[in-house]
Amino acid sequence: MSSSAHVTSIDAVGTFRTALRTFQDQAAHALVALEEQARRALQWLEHEAPLYWRGQIRNCYDEVARARTALETCRMRAVGDHRPACLEEQEALRHAQRWLREAEDKLEAVRHWTQKVREELDEYRGRMMRSRHCVENAVPKSLALLDRTLSTLDSYVDRPAPVEVSGSTSPPAGSLQAGLS
Repeated sequence: MSSSAHVTSIDAVGTFRTALRTFQDQAAHALVALEEQARRALQWLEHEAPLYWRGQIRNCYDEVARARTALETCRMRAVGDHRPACLEEQEALRHAQRWLREAEDKLEAVRHWTQKVREELDEYRGRMMRSRHCVENAVPKSLALLDRTLSTLDSYVDRPAPVEVSGSTSPPAGSLQAGLS
Protein backbone atom coordinates (compact mmCIF):
# COMPACT_ATOMS: atom_id res chain seq x y z
CA MET A 1 0.00 0.00 0.00
CA SER A 2 1.45 3.33 -0.99
CA SER A 3 0.60 6.75 0.27
CA SER A 4 1.04 10.01 -1.55
CA ALA A 5 1.48 13.60 -0.61
CA HIS A 6 0.69 16.76 -2.45
CA VAL A 7 3.85 18.83 -2.05
CA THR A 8 3.60 22.29 -3.54
CA SER A 9 6.89 23.66 -2.20
CA ILE A 10 10.05 21.70 -1.53
CA ASP A 11 11.46 24.91 -0.06
CA ALA A 12 8.70 24.87 2.58
CA VAL A 13 9.76 21.36 3.62
CA GLY A 14 13.37 22.57 3.82
CA THR A 15 12.31 25.61 5.84
CA PHE A 16 10.38 23.38 8.21
CA ARG A 17 13.43 21.14 8.60
CA THR A 18 15.55 24.19 9.46
CA ALA A 19 12.95 25.38 11.98
CA LEU A 20 12.81 21.91 13.56
CA ARG A 21 16.61 21.86 13.87
CA THR A 22 16.52 25.32 15.49
CA PHE A 23 13.85 24.06 17.89
CA GLN A 24 16.01 21.05 18.75
CA ASP A 25 19.01 23.26 19.54
CA GLN A 26 17.01 25.73 21.61
CA ALA A 27 15.09 23.02 23.48
CA ALA A 28 18.28 21.10 24.29
CA HIS A 29 19.90 24.31 25.54
CA ALA A 30 16.81 25.17 27.62
CA LEU A 31 16.72 21.70 29.20
CA VAL A 32 20.39 21.98 30.18
CA ALA A 33 19.84 25.50 31.56
CA LEU A 34 16.82 24.39 33.60
CA GLU A 35 18.72 21.44 35.04
CA GLU A 36 21.65 23.69 35.95
CA GLN A 37 19.35 26.22 37.60
CA ALA A 38 17.62 23.49 39.61
CA ARG A 39 20.98 22.05 40.64
CA ARG A 40 22.21 25.47 41.80
CA ALA A 41 19.03 26.12 43.79
CA LEU A 42 19.32 22.78 45.55
CA GLN A 43 23.01 23.35 46.23
CA TRP A 44 22.20 26.74 47.77
CA LEU A 45 19.55 25.16 49.99
CA GLU A 46 21.75 22.23 51.00
CA HIS A 47 24.99 24.11 51.63
CA GLU A 48 25.00 27.89 51.53
CA ALA A 49 21.72 28.72 53.30
CA PRO A 50 22.33 26.39 56.29
CA LEU A 51 25.89 27.70 56.61
CA TYR A 52 24.61 31.28 56.63
CA TRP A 53 21.90 30.62 59.23
CA ARG A 54 24.25 28.61 61.48
CA GLY A 55 26.58 31.62 61.42
CA GLN A 56 23.67 33.91 62.28
CA ILE A 57 22.70 31.63 65.17
CA ARG A 58 26.27 31.79 66.52
CA ASN A 59 26.19 35.58 66.26
CA CYS A 60 22.81 35.66 68.01
CA TYR A 61 24.08 33.46 70.86
CA ASP A 62 26.99 35.88 71.26
CA GLU A 63 24.58 38.82 71.29
CA VAL A 64 22.32 37.11 73.86
CA ALA A 65 25.37 36.46 76.06
CA ARG A 66 26.46 40.12 75.78
CA ALA A 67 22.94 41.32 76.57
CA ARG A 68 22.72 39.02 79.64
CA THR A 69 26.09 40.23 80.86
CA ALA A 70 25.01 43.86 80.39
CA LEU A 71 21.77 43.19 82.28
CA GLU A 72 23.57 41.49 85.18
CA THR A 73 26.13 44.30 85.31
CA CYS A 74 23.31 46.83 85.43
CA ARG A 75 21.52 44.95 88.23
CA MET A 76 24.72 44.89 90.30
CA ARG A 77 25.00 48.68 90.19
CA ALA A 78 22.83 49.21 93.20
CA VAL A 79 23.25 52.61 94.82
CA GLY A 80 22.37 52.15 98.46
CA ASP A 81 18.98 50.45 98.61
CA HIS A 82 18.06 51.68 95.14
CA ARG A 83 18.31 49.12 92.33
CA PRO A 84 18.22 50.44 88.76
CA ALA A 85 15.37 49.29 86.49
CA CYS A 86 17.76 48.31 83.66
CA LEU A 87 14.95 48.68 81.12
CA GLU A 88 17.27 49.24 78.17
CA GLU A 89 19.29 46.15 79.04
CA GLN A 90 16.14 44.03 79.44
CA GLU A 91 14.87 45.22 76.06
CA ALA A 92 18.26 44.47 74.46
CA LEU A 93 18.13 40.92 75.89
CA ARG A 94 14.56 40.37 74.60
CA HIS A 95 15.59 41.72 71.20
CA ALA A 96 18.65 39.41 71.03
CA GLN A 97 16.51 36.42 72.07
CA ARG A 98 13.93 37.25 69.35
CA TRP A 99 16.69 37.39 66.74
CA LEU A 100 18.04 34.05 67.98
CA ARG A 101 14.59 32.41 67.71
CA GLU A 102 14.13 33.89 64.24
CA ALA A 103 17.52 32.58 63.07
CA GLU A 104 16.71 29.11 64.47
CA ASP A 105 13.33 29.21 62.73
CA LYS A 106 15.01 30.17 59.46
CA LEU A 107 17.45 27.27 59.74
CA GLU A 108 14.55 24.90 60.38
CA ALA A 109 12.69 26.39 57.38
CA VAL A 110 15.76 25.80 55.21
CA ARG A 111 15.83 22.14 56.32
CA HIS A 112 12.13 21.76 55.58
CA TRP A 113 12.34 23.40 52.16
CA THR A 114 15.48 21.51 51.23
CA GLN A 115 13.58 18.23 51.61
CA LYS A 116 10.56 19.64 49.78
CA VAL A 117 12.70 20.93 46.89
CA ARG A 118 14.49 17.56 46.61
CA GLU A 119 11.12 15.81 46.26
CA GLU A 120 9.86 18.33 43.71
CA LEU A 121 13.09 18.12 41.72
CA ASP A 122 12.84 14.34 41.56
CA GLU A 123 9.30 14.66 40.23
CA TYR A 124 10.34 17.42 37.81
CA ARG A 125 13.25 15.37 36.48
CA GLY A 126 10.91 12.45 35.88
CA ARG A 127 8.56 14.65 33.86
CA MET A 128 11.43 16.23 31.96
CA MET A 129 12.66 12.81 30.82
CA ARG A 130 9.83 12.77 28.26
CA SER A 131 10.87 16.16 26.90
CA ARG A 132 14.51 15.15 26.85
CA HIS A 133 13.60 11.90 25.06
CA CYS A 134 11.69 13.89 22.45
CA VAL A 135 14.56 16.33 21.89
CA GLU A 136 17.27 13.66 21.88
CA ASN A 137 15.46 10.87 19.99
CA ALA A 138 12.18 11.83 18.30
CA VAL A 139 13.38 15.11 16.79
CA PRO A 140 16.53 13.55 15.25
CA LYS A 141 14.36 10.79 13.74
CA SER A 142 12.05 13.43 12.31
CA LEU A 143 15.03 15.36 10.94
CA ALA A 144 16.34 12.19 9.28
CA LEU A 145 12.90 11.55 7.76
CA LEU A 146 12.79 15.12 6.47
CA ASP A 147 16.29 14.70 5.00
CA ARG A 148 15.19 11.53 3.19
CA THR A 149 12.00 13.23 2.04
CA LEU A 150 13.91 16.23 0.71
CA SER A 151 16.37 13.94 -1.06
CA THR A 152 13.51 11.99 -2.63
CA LEU A 153 11.73 15.17 -3.69
CA ASP A 154 14.93 16.63 -5.13
CA SER A 155 15.60 13.48 -7.13
CA TYR A 156 11.98 13.45 -8.31
CA VAL A 157 12.26 17.05 -9.51
CA ASP A 158 15.55 16.26 -11.32
CA ARG A 159 13.94 13.48 -13.40
CA PRO A 160 13.05 14.32 -16.96
CA ALA A 161 9.36 14.54 -17.71
CA PRO A 162 7.92 11.47 -19.47
CA VAL A 163 7.76 11.80 -23.23
CA GLU A 164 4.29 11.45 -24.70
CA VAL A 165 3.94 9.60 -27.95
CA SER A 166 1.52 11.49 -30.16
CA GLY A 167 -1.58 9.67 -31.11
CA SER A 168 -1.20 7.01 -28.45
CA THR A 169 -3.31 7.10 -25.31
CA SER A 170 -1.74 4.11 -23.63
CA PRO A 171 1.55 4.51 -21.76
CA PRO A 172 4.66 2.97 -23.25
CA ALA A 173 5.57 -0.50 -22.08
CA GLY A 174 7.73 -0.51 -18.94
CA SER A 175 6.70 2.98 -17.87
CA LEU A 176 5.62 3.81 -14.35
CA GLN A 177 2.01 4.11 -15.41
CA ALA A 178 2.07 0.69 -17.06
CA GLY A 179 3.41 -0.86 -13.87
CA LEU A 180 0.55 0.57 -11.83
CA SER A 181 -2.20 -0.72 -14.15
